Amino acid sequence: MKRGQYATPARAYESLIPLILIVILGVFIAGKFGFLQLNSLPVVGSLFPSPQIKVVVIGQSSQQMKDMLISEDFRQNGITYVTDLRQDFIVPGVLDNMDIIILQGGQICDRTPRKTIADRVKAGGKLIVIGDACIRVNEDPNAVGWDIGIGSLGDVVPVTYRGVLFHERQPTKGSVDVAGGKFKIVAPSHPMFNGILNYQFSGRVTEVLPNQNAKVLAYIDSVGGMPTAPATFGIIESQGLLAGKTMYFSFDPATNIAGVGSRNMLLNTLLYLKGGKG
Repeated sequence: MKRGQYATPARAYESLIPLILIVILGVFIAGKFGFLQLNSLPVVGSLFPSPQIKVVVIGQSSQQMKDMLISEDFRQNGITYVTDLRQDFIVPGVLDNMDIIILQGGQICDRTPRKTIADRVKAGGKLIVIGDACIRVNEDPNAVGWDIGIGSLGDVVPVTYRGVLFHERQPTKGSVDVAGGKFKIVAPSHPMFNGILNYQFSGRVTEVLPNQNAKVLAYIDSVGGMPTAPATFGIIESQGLLAGKTMYFSFDPATNIAGVGSRNMLLNTLLYLKGGKG
């Protein structure tokens, strides 16, 4: 080509082909190793793995919860149930590779596991708190709630426990067993409620109050066919955390009487939390 002449459009396009191929190859490799989530793409999505979401339960998961976490449809969506972990095994660093932490069953979480869990959420981890899990510490029988101590769970849990102890007095409010409870969704556009209706559940319900930086997603609408008065908060998520996120359930979301709704809602919640912030 002589000086002053320009490449023809065809030759210019030909010179871009190696670069385009390199970009396509880079995207393919990133998708194969999970750096990019491409499994939802039509036609080619099956070539790429689902994102792996490591879930650990601190305390004791209900049988319904464990059955869901180890189910085939959860596995196909990338959910990996690691184990149920006792709170006294929680030391700094043990939760660093966990994507989602579920607190369920055990009321006692001493100061070290509380701070370890809170630090993981502040560093980008995701937390689900169910009912009255982790509201007590061994060394202070008169203390109750998630905000015990400094730099603890109260920094990342979006609710305050209503069963406050005053020296030797019993909690003014707390957790009660219900049959035929029903929750009412007030944020139907939220991703966790995709395809979900207000369904019935059974088990314990814990009374809480939302904190200032919290968003109420559902209320307990009725218990045993009778409306609740005043309204009882059912599902609440945190707002404003810099990296992690916390979802609070006042009841076990795995105890849907009909069965299917709770499975879908829990799966939606885990997938939502994987990418959620604040």
